[in-house]
Amino acid sequence: MIIVPRVAFNLSIPCVAISVSLNVLLTLMIVIRLALHGRNIRAASGSPAGIGGLYRAIATMLVESSALYAVNTLVLIGLWAADSGVGDTFLPIVAETQVCASPRP
Repeated sequence: MIIVPRVAFNLSIPCVAISVSLNVLLTLMIVIRLALHGRNIRAASGSPAGIGGLYRAIATMLVESSALYAVNTLVLIGLWAADSGVGDTFLPIVAETQVCASPRP
């Protein structure tokens, strides 16, 4: 008879960590692309302000919503990793943050 050891993995922390890191990485990529596009628009139009302020406002909005989600999720990951009971009560706060940070149609 072959005995197979049963090993249980807690995948919640790595899954949430990958999610928040991808969110931050993709937000940074979008913001960099917006900044480059705004710079090209300013160079093509010849005006220092012009439509570039619109791209700056969009980038600011993206960074603020991503930072709100990232900070709350990193706190949750820290509480889960410390095996604190506060992590279970902090999970609904992260869920509400996801709702607030998501775009509305």
